[in-house]
Amino acid sequence: MFRFAQDCMGTTFVFQIEDEWSTAELEAICKNAMEILDDADLRFSLYKSDSEISRLNSRALSWDAASGVQKTIRDEASVWKERTNSFFDPVSPVGVYDPSGLVKSWAAQNAARYLEANGLRNFTLNAGGDIFLSKGLTSPLLFRVGLSNLTPIASESAGSNLILDLAKTDFRAVATSGSAERGEHIWRKQDSSFLQATVVAKDLVLADIWATALISGGDQALALFRERVSPADACAIAISEDLSISSSAGFAALLATL
Repeated sequence: MFRFAQDCMGTTFVFQIEDEWSTAELEAICKNAMEILDDADLRFSLYKSDSEISRLNSRALSWDAASGVQKTIRDEASVWKERTNSFFDPVSPVGVYDPSGLVKSWAAQNAARYLEANGLRNFTLNAGGDIFLSKGLTSPLLFRVGLSNLTPIASESAGSNLILDLAKTDFRAVATSGSAERGEHIWRKQDSSFLQATVVAKDLVLADIWATALISGGDQALALFRERVSPADACAIAISEDLSISSSAGFAALLATL
């Protein structure tokens, strides 16, 4: 199996590929895909003072002069805010516009689709813990996705507390949000007790947005998820501070047989 890893957006992106291409070909196409991620980082990073989004926030650049892709993300973020009853919100509590909860999964999915558009069929992309599975995937091993055991990946006790098997489903995305890896980086709208939330979906953006919303909104967000999202499109699981587990319809059927 070919493996390619590169840092971007403050995390690591890892491609695992089983297509029978040469190592040189696979490395070249992965580097091209990373250019999509690098471009998104240059546009949307709040840690780069000269990024487009930083200049918009500082008013050095007007929204009238913003790029088309910047405006598209702003519009999409607004739609997701409405769909999640503001449990996902691209504006921080102190008023800073920050759509990073959408941008990483949007860019990662674009990078993965670049590989698909160029003929790769048997691969996965791990985008800092959010997983994309290619449409043509056939490898039984790559269909299995482990969920973090609430321990940072750098810890000796890091591992998986649950294993999913997506082989006989239409789901091709898994996104997890919580405090284990990056601390309290999600703005909680309610008195949410969720430590970690995972959403499995057909689409990586949908999975990532709702995983963020569940951490932000806790039980209220999970109730909204059950109301608005069909089990055919996505399902979710959340672990609370007391280690109790809540899930939506259909999630239990995804658990792998060990």
